[in-house]
Amino acid sequence: MKVTKHRLWLCALLICMVLSVLAGIAAPPAMAANISSTDWMETVPDETKLSNMSIPGTHDSCTQHVGMRYIFQCQDASVATQLIYGYRYLDMRLVLEKRSGQETLVLKHNIARCKTSNSPFAGTLTLDDVLCDVYAFLDAHPTETVILCMKAENSKDDVADVQSVLYEAISREPDRWYLKNEIPTLGEVRGKAVLATRFDDKLAVGSERCGLYFGWADQGDRTILADPTANSVINGRETLCVQDRYNYDVDDKITTIHTCLDNSRAADDTFFLNFTSTSGSGKVGHPKEYAKHINLDLYDYDWQAGTAYGIVIVDFAPKKIAEKIYQTNFQPAQ
Repeated sequence: MKVTKHRLWLCALLICMVLSVLAGIAAPPAMAANISSTDWMETVPDETKLSNMSIPGTHDSCTQHVGMRYIFQCQDASVATQLIYGYRYLDMRLVLEKRSGQETLVLKHNIARCKTSNSPFAGTLTLDDVLCDVYAFLDAHPTETVILCMKAENSKDDVADVQSVLYEAISREPDRWYLKNEIPTLGEVRGKAVLATRFDDKLAVGSERCGLYFGWADQGDRTILADPTANSVINGRETLCVQDRYNYDVDDKITTIHTCLDNSRAADDTFFLNFTSTSGSGKVGHPKEYAKHINLDLYDYDWQAGTAYGIVIVDFAPKKIAEKIYQTNFQPAQ
């Protein structure tokens, strides 16, 4: 009787082992089909550098409701919706404005105000409004991170003042932020907002608090270049590589986007930003019309699983393109 029980136990153990092996063969790690747009970072390993990933981003992220929409609107979804779609890089254009005797940061695109709704009576969208949406998303989805790239949009604003008001906002929720000027791993920033700035550290807060330095020279020149990218320094060890040819016509812009997708520079020590947005080569731009053609091309592009494309930054950014981008983080390349 004891021998029979022993044999049965061994048979059961053997069956379990076989099933485990078969399960391991049948279930490849992080299959893209099983990934949710709200939690797609969840199965990316903690040790992955944020720069060595494919991250969907939006250009002029706060322009859903903006003045002079024909020229300045670049998004038709709110920041909260963009995050739900899977976008994890936000392009923030900050302008100082005095309210009740205190300086606050509001969102603009050039001279056009970003508003809280499409109502003619809507107020101007503030940094605090956007942070409220970002914090709420991260609370609900703690495996994710959101990069907020801050630009001082008004050249007349003192950058030190912009920094000062920005840090006041951050200081109200300091534990929610990653502030170092050093590319983090995903594990270091899950559940946090990552600060990146396109302006110099005028307050001299230092590399522990100034955020990732994402400063690059203007790329508004219309000259068509074989290599449309430009490099700048994040810190002494790490590099920023950017394509932001925002005055190319649609055909030249699509060629440029392909060049950067086909030859991605994303790496552990290099953040690669590939802007798919353009205002065209005419006197008056119409981003929505250009985005229709560019987004169709992005949707049809042959995205390669297992390739790190860096941050791909989109106008009128739909959920389907976010999926195309972030799904390349999964399944090894064939």
